Amino acid sequence: MTSEPAGVCAQQPSGRRVVLVEFPPSGGLFQFAVQLGEALARAGDQVEIVTGPAPELSSREPDCRLRSILPTWHPTAGAGAPEWWRRLRRLVRGGQHTTAWVVLLAYLLWTRPDIVVWSSWRFSVDGWGVHLVRRVLPKAVLALVAHEPRPLVEQPGQIGLYKTSKATHRALARAHADLDVAFVFGESAKRALAETWPIAAPIRVIPHGDERIFVSTDVPGADSTGPVALSFGTIRKYKGIDTLCDAWPMVRARVPKAELYIVGSLLADQNESVLRAQTAPLPGVHLHIGYVPIDDVPQYFVRARCVVLPYKHSSQSGVAHLAHTLRRPVVATNVGDIPSVVSHEVTGLLVDPDNPASLAHALIRLLTDSATAREMGDSGERALASWDSVASQLRSGLP
Repeated sequence: MTSEPAGVCAQQPSGRRVVLVEFPPSGGLFQFAVQLGEALARAGDQVEIVTGPAPELSSREPDCRLRSILPTWHPTAGAGAPEWWRRLRRLVRGGQHTTAWVVLLAYLLWTRPDIVVWSSWRFSVDGWGVHLVRRVLPKAVLALVAHEPRPLVEQPGQIGLYKTSKATHRALARAHADLDVAFVFGESAKRALAETWPIAAPIRVIPHGDERIFVSTDVPGADSTGPVALSFGTIRKYKGIDTLCDAWPMVRARVPKAELYIVGSLLADQNESVLRAQTAPLPGVHLHIGYVPIDDVPQYFVRARCVVLPYKHSSQSGVAHLAHTLRRPVVATNVGDIPSVVSHEVTGLLVDPDNPASLAHALIRLLTDSATAREMGDSGERALASWDSVASQLRSGLP
């Protein structure tokens, strides 16, 4: 498949050989990598996306190719398994991830690309793996698109938002020191990256592209729906679902027919039984746990008047870009770089984190004012950056 005539790609100037490394073959980071890779290919680069088995997307550009060579897994595979099995699986996946680095190193040594780009480092082996790439490919440009500047806690029973292991921090510090350039999506993430890691490379701010891979037909405006709010994406503690549950009775008191859909896969740091106990007594709340395939995503947004992101902490959110792509306004908390995406009173409404009353007030406003919801949703769509713009800024920031 190709989204441009073959002649268009042939007329582009010859670029460099770029490898985008994305260990999981599905999810938001993988979707970002594919869209960025396609845009880099349209700009003239020869792009390969190295990932795991059965990727959920294929490339529409002939000069952007997927290489499913890593023995990794889909992020939500085995969701809902009992705790004893998850512990055993963590050991197995640790071995798989280490093996994936061996495969990646061999592939990079064989192909010797000009540029290698990662989007996420989470474990000690990632840090030492990057350091090995630096040693064996001294002339390659090593880059990071830091969706989250600090590795997040992912397992239950751990305190705090970010990992505090000294071994992990030491290994990832080495990787950041080896970078030639890092990219972030806002000034807040830029500060966090610089303050957390010994990074001497330049840190460039680039935009996040739209999410038009989810759009196949015309999307109706936000005034076409009833009073429905949507919380979408991976369900984790830091995303503030508890605050949303506390706010919802206030919303229903003012909007008796209001409905709320909480949709997404459950990560291990969020207990399913606790979540079900929180949502079960709330009228009008629908909980849909599980990964949503790409083709099924639009139906949730089309039936919603607004999207709600009650995050306690966040560097940025791809869900906000997805909401704007699908012409939906966003009610979000004023944390991290969210305000650079959700413009208050223009593309949505911003409230303080952990404030159920403020969250409820913002939701009530959009659920009772369909004209304002449509205006904000349409403004959000117009404000989105194209992937060609993202690729252009990333290319100009590379050494």
